[in-house]
Order: sequence, then structure tokens, then C-alpha cells
Amino acid sequence: MLWGPPLPDDVAAPAAMEALLTQALARAPDNPLLHAKLGYFRYDRHDYPEAAESLGEAVRLGGGTPEVRALLARCCNLLHRHDEALAILAPVDRPCFERGSALLAAGDAAGAERELRAVLDARPDDPQACRMLCRLLRREGRHGETAALCEQLAARGAANAQLLYNWAWALALLGETVAARRLLPLRERIVAIDLDAPPGFASVGAFNDALAEEILSNPNRVTRFAEQEDANRGSSRVDNLFSGRRPALIGALIERLQDAVADYSPAPLDGPDPWPAARPGAARLRPWGLIQHGGDYEERHIHPGGWLTGVYYVRVPAGIGRDGAGCIEFGPPRAIAEAFPDLAPPLRYVPREGMLLLSPSHYEHRTIPSGLDADRISVAFDVVPDSSALG
Repeated sequence: MLWGPPLPDDVAAPAAMEALLTQALARAPDNPLLHAKLGYFRYDRHDYPEAAESLGEAVRLGGGTPEVRALLARCCNLLHRHDEALAILAPVDRPCFERGSALLAAGDAAGAERELRAVLDARPDDPQACRMLCRLLRREGRHGETAALCEQLAARGAANAQLLYNWAWALALLGETVAARRLLPLRERIVAIDLDAPPGFASVGAFNDALAEEILSNPNRVTRFAEQEDANRGSSRVDNLFSGRRPALIGALIERLQDAVADYSPAPLDGPDPWPAARPGAARLRPWGLIQHGGDYEERHIHPGGWLTGVYYVRVPAGIGRDGAGCIEFGPPRAIAEAFPDLAPPLRYVPREGMLLLSPSHYEHRTIPSGLDADRISVAFDVVPDSSALG
């Protein structure tokens, strides 16, 4: 696997970036590009009302490119302003996921389906459109159409985690349990690895202590999340791990993670098995830090942008694992678990410091609150396919 540089969510410290943009706008208040840049920045910080304000100003000043309008519509959808989202997208003459999302929220399921199918006709590997269209079909009991859609998208080269997740769901609901089982969480595809300390550290414990300090001291924690878009429930997150005081420390961890991913070679199962075949020839790591305390947890979710997902445990409080407290658990969607309780039993793992856990990105998982007055610190990441890294 060829590696491009890691993918942090921001390229600079947020406070410095905001200050630069604010200064630039003070000198050129009618520049739509600057308003759009500020809107993108605020969106990355999950400040959706402020992002909508900046992006709306960019549109008003003549900077309403399809990309800017789509992000503005996304903010409006997240703020439940769906009619506004549709009005913003009216001049955009190409299929747009946010238009489909707004139509569905407004009660026009048929219009939403047409738009989402148009998006997938143009971009078969679009995970957002796949997720929403499959959810729409599933709610209407159209499981055969869902499975057929997934098969058609795969035949056109799509292999994202959202597709595999929904394909498993549809196959299970159709009673094709053998095929569904290949795509649901399997213990043999979840691997726990103990990482060695990088050069310059006497032990993994010393390395983890330095990592914990680096993550906890990072000034750019994010604590606000849209529940319909994010699994975090009370956790705080550092999206740009390289914006702290010791970026070289993060770089050393990334090298260890890349080596572990390169060594991970899942064997194909008997029968159709699309996930191993989707292993990218080139990829980037998208890492982030996660801090959970007491009742913090993550709701059931997948990682739609990745092929493989990992979590490295930096700090694990004493008492984790007792009655499941603080554990990570993989399993099928609730509806599948209830309808077929023996199809894919839950798989629970007890974190320990220095452990790296790798799993397919389409495996649904959750974390269980520790209930402890102590921080549970980890670095999670997705292996994101990236053909540009092939050169």
C-alpha cells in the first residue's frame, strides 16, 4: 500500500486561521471568496449557524459556486431549514445530495429518491447518497431493491463502507443470511496489536504518557456535534492532532499505524466477499484524538469514508472492562440483531494501553461509558482510499 501524507481536518490552528480571515475581511468586506473560506472554516468547527451566515454572504456577493451552495444547503439541513436549502440549490443544475436530503425532510420521498438516484448515477461511490437512499428504501420495505442497488453500484466500482453496510442489512432482511454474514462483524477480521515504542522512548508507557499530554493540551478540542451526523455523546475530540506542541510525536505514531495497516492482510472468505477486494492500492490516514470521561460514549456508527478503521488506546483508566464499562462493541444493526439474534453476536473488546484495534470500516460499533472519574484517551483513524497518492 502506498501512503500519502495524513489527512488532518484543518491545516492550521483554528484561532490563527480565524484571526487571519477576520483581518482579511476587515480590509475586503465585499470579497465573496473570503466569506466562503470563513464559512468552510466555521463548518469544520461545527459552528453551523455561523457557517451558514458566512456562506450566505458569499452567495449574496456573487460567490455562489455549486460547491459553496451545496455546503450552505448542508448547514441549512443540519439546522432544519430545509425549504431554505432547496431555494439555495435552485440555480444548481446538477444532482446534489443536499437537495435529496432536503426533499426527504420536507416529506417528498419520491422527489428525494429521484435526486439520490441521479447522484449515484453520476457518482456511484457517493457514500452519503447511498446511505440516504438505502435508508429510504428500507423504511418502505423495499429490501430487494436495496440489495439490487448495492449490487449495481458495486458492479460500477463502488466499494465504500456505507455500501457494504447497507448491502449486509438488505441481504439479512431478505433471508440471505449466509451472504449477509460475510459482511457483518466477524471476529477473524478484528485484529488487536500491541505497538512498540518508537525510537527515543524507553517504553510504550513513556510514549503513551507523552501522547496523552499532547492530546490533553491541544487547544483545539471540539465539543459541539450534530447528533444526526456524529456518534459522539459527550466526548471531546481533537480533529487536527498536528496542531499541538509536538507534531513530531504524532508523526511517530502515524508511522507505527501505517506499518500495522500495511501488515494487515485479511484472507477472502468462501463465496462473494467484496471487502478484501476493495483494499486500496494507495491511501491516507485520517486521524483524530478522542477523550471520554465518566458517562461519555459513542453511539452505534460506522466510518463511511474509510476502508479500514483503527483505534489506538493511549490512556485506559483502572476499572475499564468491568461489566463492559469502557469497552468497544461490534455488532449488527439493531433491527438485524432483533430479527436474527444468532446471525452476528456482539463482539466486545476491553481496551488496554498500547493496543491497536483494527476493523473493517463498515462494521457497526459503539463504546460503552466507563462511568469513571478519569479520562479514556485514544487516537482513532480511517484508512481513506486516495488514488492521487499513486502519482
